[in-house]
Amino acid sequence: MSPLRRVKAKIGDLLLQDGLITEAQLQEAISLQKTNAKDKTLGQILLEFGYVKKDDLYTVLAVQSGYPYLAIHHCVVNPKVLALLPESVVRKHQAFPIDKIHDIFTVAMVNPLDRAALEQIEDLVQSRVRVFLTTPADLEKALNRYYSVKT
Repeated sequence: MSPLRRVKAKIGDLLLQDGLITEAQLQEAISLQKTNAKDKTLGQILLEFGYVKKDDLYTVLAVQSGYPYLAIHHCVVNPKVLALLPESVVRKHQAFPIDKIHDIFTVAMVNPLDRAALEQIEDLVQSRVRVFLTTPADLEKALNRYYSVKT
């Protein structure tokens, strides 16, 4: 599935534009990312400092990526739909099955821009894939609810 409408602005600029963070908070997070946290996204850093709320960040990420946000911990998933995508694939690609209607398979992904993951899912389910954005925390809750807990 292609995004609805992708915005080509940086996440920090979008958060700033929406008044969700200040310029000082953005600069502090960028500075930290460049020096000590190169493995973290700007969004992760802003969340850790408490500068932005998770829901606000993912709403802006949804706008930026063009994929709608879905809080999957509220979804009730049919076991037949779960069976269409092996747990190992769900965990590997952080792509949680939501529904299948006719030839459209719906998943919620932490990274809906992962083309390789989407192609593998399409091959496995033999359907077109409709994608929503979800948070890592929501994905973890859904994994714990529907699959065995892995340590």
